[in-house]
Amino acid sequence: MTGEAAITTYEAHAETLCDRYNAVTSEDVLSAVLDLFPAPPAQVLDVGAGSGRDAAWFAARGHDVTAAEPVAAFRAAIQARLPEALVMNARLPDLEGVDGAFSLILANAIWHHLPAATRAASLARMVTLLASGGRLILSLRHGPVPDGQPIHPLDATEEIARAEEVGLTLLRDAAAPSHQPQNRAAGVTWTWLAFERSKTDDK
Repeated sequence: MTGEAAITTYEAHAETLCDRYNAVTSEDVLSAVLDLFPAPPAQVLDVGAGSGRDAAWFAARGHDVTAAEPVAAFRAAIQARLPEALVMNARLPDLEGVDGAFSLILANAIWHHLPAATRAASLARMVTLLASGGRLILSLRHGPVPDGQPIHPLDATEEIARAEEVGLTLLRDAAAPSHQPQNRAAGVTWTWLAFERSKTDDK
């Protein structure tokens, strides 16, 4: 989660939100892009890792997972769940302290918390963390905004253009339903975007 308003909101409701996130499976949530994930073992960065549900899913399959999460209560939940994982207090756009050459970066359900200028800077930063041929997965939220929630509207075409400007190649643009019952009932849907860094890059 990124942005002070979003972080404050998540800190206040972390326990309830962890229960909601963990009530659905990573296989369901990530189903639109599962076939694009690298074979284990691979270096995986989960940006805005939340409850650690997806980080745990990757770790269980033999990946080396780094979880970047600015919400203290979420970091504690991740560390309790995955004591072997590297859990960092880092947020977009800077991802302070995060380093490496990741085969996969997952940014699930966080993009709507970032204003447009921050999204552009975030893409530029994440490209520097991708290995040659590494892949970036983004999920874009669409639908009604609950009162008081720090959520920005997203357009997939605009986000694809931003990613291409920093040298990423689009692999997939897929629509998907919400898997959380509350979001599905509210009419929230998602677009999943998958990008690849050129294999000719040096990193």
